[in-house]
Amino acid sequence: MLIRDDLTSAAPFVTLRRHLAVVDSAAGAGFVQALAADALVIQFQDVGTLPSGSLTIVLDAGRSFQLEGKAHDSGPLDRTTASLTTPSKAPAHIRITDPRQRDILADLLTLIRKSQHIEICATTDIEASDRYTGFSDVLLRPMALPELSWADLDTSRTFLGGRFALPLLITGMTGGLAQGAEINLRLARAAAAAGIPMGVGSQRVALDNPQHAAIFAVKKTVPDLFLIGNIGIAQLRGVDALELCQRAVEMISADALAIHVNVLQEVVQVEGDRDFRGVLAQIAAIRERLGVPLLIKEVGAGLDLETARRLQEAGVAALDCGGKGGTSWSFIEGERTSAAVTRAVAATFRDWGIPTAVAMALLRRDLPQMPLVATGGIRDGLDVAKAVALGADLCGIGLPLLRAALLSEDAVHEALLIFAQGLKTAMLCSGARTLHELPRRLHQSRAFTDQLTSYGMRASSDAVDFPPHPI
Repeated sequence: MLIRDDLTSAAPFVTLRRHLAVVDSAAGAGFVQALAADALVIQFQDVGTLPSGSLTIVLDAGRSFQLEGKAHDSGPLDRTTASLTTPSKAPAHIRITDPRQRDILADLLTLIRKSQHIEICATTDIEASDRYTGFSDVLLRPMALPELSWADLDTSRTFLGGRFALPLLITGMTGGLAQGAEINLRLARAAAAAGIPMGVGSQRVALDNPQHAAIFAVKKTVPDLFLIGNIGIAQLRGVDALELCQRAVEMISADALAIHVNVLQEVVQVEGDRDFRGVLAQIAAIRERLGVPLLIKEVGAGLDLETARRLQEAGVAALDCGGKGGTSWSFIEGERTSAAVTRAVAATFRDWGIPTAVAMALLRRDLPQMPLVATGGIRDGLDVAKAVALGADLCGIGLPLLRAALLSEDAVHEALLIFAQGLKTAMLCSGARTLHELPRRLHQSRAFTDQLTSYGMRASSDAVDFPPHPI
């Protein structure tokens, strides 16, 4: 697991709690303890031999990296790695100066980060600490005797030119290592069986190194799947932004492309980006020439109205509110480190953002014709029904399905069935035959409408169409 002391250190060494095996052509076997963009810190078993700098690093059972660098005396390192040094066994400091070798090191660092994301999501509580999505402050009015049968219920939905059996979207969360490939394949098969679309995780690792494209190549096995590609705003600031987006689409034969907006995560992430100027203009330019629908998605802080309006003006095809209440990616970045400053900042912003239900209500009222996805803390079919009632076309499910996919493909099928059964139960018990009838069954609490007002919605619009449930 990576460790770094602060967010702004001039020497961004990170250390690995789970060390990587390495062999140097002269010094023999050892373990990588820390990495930077241009250097490694290695503890060799034979400390008496000067390393050659010709390294083979083993990432997992099927993958290794060859690096060529120069060994330096292990003088004082920055405070991130100083604790590694002991009087009897000072680690070797290997500098990587060749740009091509640094690209290899960057590839290794990215794969390590993606693997950590999966591990942390699987083993750690990484959701908003209060779990507040806003859905607890809205309800569907019960109907004791609906004139409906289970067979009458219509849960179908159209979105970005596709027609789906359920208003569900498997959101992209994984993008590294062979484990990610198996997870994506399990999710893809389950999505196709359920008749719903799927998004992949960030394709950055495969855009940087096409050898990793197989991680995302699920259409080779599931050709009829409606698949959404994924690239981050950090990749949009270069002159090749359009080319990267086109490659992301071509790589997986994507039916649409999502650009994820993750400013908070990037700022907290040890190796994250810090400059987001010019992104909106790039989005507008990409949308004009991409050739497939463009979806812009927040990843847990909630999409605000000002940004949403600007994105609509840019001509994007759909928006994902990515609200607060579910997975906190900034908190995950804090869990990757033992550095006090980074962990403190990550903890501070764990509950940052607009709750999912609030964000969805605001976006639907302000952008009535925009296709919308509600993602963030949706954990059962009742949440799905409420999100649809608030205006969502689809509901994105991430963490529950990732954890299921880590178990088996059958576990993913079962999780999706639970969502589907819960949605249909909510529809039947509130008297809604179709998804379009759910908004008429919605009641918003005063606490909820007060939040909408605080975000700028006019008080006169508060729950006018959905009067309080009689006592």
